[in-house]
Amino acid sequence: MNSANQIKPAVLYHLTLVTALVVAPHFQRLDLRITLAFLAVLFLRWMTLYFAQWKTGRLLLFAVTIISAVLIFTVYPLLMGLEAKIALLSLMLGLKLMECRRRRDLMVVLLLGYFTLITHFLFDQEILLVGYVFIMVIALTGLMIEASRSTHTTGFRLNSLRYAASLVVQSLPIMLVLFFLFPRSSGPLWNLGVDNSTGQTGLSDNITPGSISNLIRSRAVAFRVDFDQDAPPPRQRYWRGPVLWHTDGNRWTRTTALQAKQITYQSLSPPVSYQVTLEPSPNNWLYALDLPEILPPEATLLPDFQITAKDIRNRRHRYSMTSRLEYHTGPLSRRERQLGLQVPDNITPRMRDLVSQWRSESTSDRELVNHALRFFRTELFYYTLTPPLMGENPSDQFLFESRRGFCEHYATSFTSLMRVAGIPSRVVTGYQGGELNPLGNYLIVRQSDAHAWSEVWLEESGWTRVDPTAAVAPERIEQSFDFDLEENNILGIPVIFSTADSSLLKQFAKQFRLGIDAANASWHRWVLGYSKEQQQKLLQHLGLGALSALKLALAMILATAVLIPLLLFLLRLGSQIKPDPVVRDYQRFCKQLDRKGINRFPYEGPLDFARRVVRKRPDLKQPVNAITQHYIKLRYGKADGPQLRKAFHQLVRQFRA
Repeated sequence: MNSANQIKPAVLYHLTLVTALVVAPHFQRLDLRITLAFLAVLFLRWMTLYFAQWKTGRLLLFAVTIISAVLIFTVYPLLMGLEAKIALLSLMLGLKLMECRRRRDLMVVLLLGYFTLITHFLFDQEILLVGYVFIMVIALTGLMIEASRSTHTTGFRLNSLRYAASLVVQSLPIMLVLFFLFPRSSGPLWNLGVDNSTGQTGLSDNITPGSISNLIRSRAVAFRVDFDQDAPPPRQRYWRGPVLWHTDGNRWTRTTALQAKQITYQSLSPPVSYQVTLEPSPNNWLYALDLPEILPPEATLLPDFQITAKDIRNRRHRYSMTSRLEYHTGPLSRRERQLGLQVPDNITPRMRDLVSQWRSESTSDRELVNHALRFFRTELFYYTLTPPLMGENPSDQFLFESRRGFCEHYATSFTSLMRVAGIPSRVVTGYQGGELNPLGNYLIVRQSDAHAWSEVWLEESGWTRVDPTAAVAPERIEQSFDFDLEENNILGIPVIFSTADSSLLKQFAKQFRLGIDAANASWHRWVLGYSKEQQQKLLQHLGLGALSALKLALAMILATAVLIPLLLFLLRLGSQIKPDPVVRDYQRFCKQLDRKGINRFPYEGPLDFARRVVRKRPDLKQPVNAITQHYIKLRYGKADGPQLRKAFHQLVRQFRA
């Protein structure tokens, strides 16, 4: 093989390591067998480099390729879905590395590495991943530079990485021009035609006992909220989501039977304005504080005050809302009364007897509601993430036997009891609370804040929120779960809530977590959230708001065409070697003589030039000899120092031809 086409062993060692790091973020979503196969291929490649007698012959490559193909079609029979394609790409990258012998093979591996880095953004666009990809781009570029060197070295030169980093930094101005001027679509480019719903969590449009308690164990962010004023207290942070009307005694679902109508209600409190950044979700509803008043243009308010929107599935969405925290919803329609009084067939006699007792002791519906809340508060009910399994009648078993459950147990059983009592009621799901991040002055609402509560219709207040969970565990409204305590996972043990972090390590971990989230929030708002509307606002500020998409594309091309030569010129100026001050002074001395007709020849040394000058101009003998002697000492001799340089500089300045 031609030596100029050979790959240095050090480059192959580092290429194997970088290839593993390039694919590493995909390990969490790939099948474990695919991950192990990929690592095995890299390990085999590393062994063939470490043991020179081992060769990756055609037979070995063919066998590994066949095994990889069989594994791919075993795990993903039809190669359907994004994960299957990523698995195929990862194994192809590893197999190409196995046969990497020439520079052409190396370039193919590096280009596949760049392409693999792009695929990470199909699943995640967090700022930490962006930083990781930025480092990997520098590493791949450094390997490309190192492999392109004509001189052979045994090791990997760090200046290749420095040069690669400088190339990436030099490309940033062009990247910014393309980012701000590239015509935007209604959603991110990486989301077009790609199904990102796999693995995403969130509330569904129905609940069964245990559904929300399974979701509650996730620390994933559901949405973030920026308030135009101070955030409301935790007891008023009820984020309304799907409203559930129908039940078969076990499962609660939404309804489509309500007809659209003009929704009016009486506001009893000042408006609260805020902006919500909703994380990607397969659902089409928005969350708002009770009750929403001013909606974003793309949203629709349903008769039960749930908000839906078009074209928001599986992408991050930011919207503005205004809500009223105190309200009167007005009269009840006939259809709402029918839906709110439906009872399942599994209502037991002891449930009816309990409600009859409350009714006999009450003079109004509100007083009966208070009796029910007192029942939950005074009886031995426990709020737990791990309730015992329920049978065919979960409400009856929960109320009279286990008395251990989560918010969906309390909300659904309370709503069933109210319907038995003749009070229209429904279950509302959403989120409650949220963590205030002081580093960004915004609210973080996580999946662990998922909640369910009940609404009852009362003559004097309309639809009224009643949270039976707060009667059993009022700390649920003010505090979050302590995920670090294993007791929360023991069957039937009451939930332990977080208290003030006393340990220095916990405080540091919390501040670090909030700092990372604040950075992500800013990244989402200003970079990932740079939408078509925001681009139009920016162009209007620049006086370019009238540009169409075509003109904007032409402006982007023109700006890039002007910027690239300008950058090349600036880089060339910066790369020019500045002459030594001693050489610069001597050149100044020579220019004075040149103006008097005594030109120094390119081949002429300082002594020969001085002798010729003295022959032509004997009157300049003393200064010419002094300048020449100082220059030779500084340029060719060992004598050097600030005093000698200063004296030489003064001689040149005083010289007059």
